[in-house]
Amino acid sequence: MLAGAAWVAAPAAAKSLPTILTTINSRGAVYKIRPHTLDLAEAAGGTVELTWSSWTRSSATGSGTATASGMGSTTILNVTVKASRVRHGTFTRLSLTTTAANGAPDVERLHVTANGWVP
Repeated sequence: MLAGAAWVAAPAAAKSLPTILTTINSRGAVYKIRPHTLDLAEAAGGTVELTWSSWTRSSATGSGTATASGMGSTTILNVTVKASRVRHGTFTRLSLTTTAANGAPDVERLHVTANGWVP
């Protein structure tokens, strides 16, 4: 479904809330607290638009829509997300849950590596 971007350590004060990687642009990695958009692009590209319901020092949860384009089509899915595993002031795990066509939950777990968000 979604993946991509590159990881660079995010600066954060010891007592502040953790950040999450939102995108990579010409200036480098962009980290934010409670961002409205996450760019998690694989070859086809993808964006998650979110509203966060909780953001603490150990986890964050939210919901919104995931949009992925590729092979001539665009797919928009409702998604719930959970960010976890804080390292050096940033979340390094992300779980995205959508509903499959048969009604079953489809969970994708991503983690940050030197190459970006990967399954």
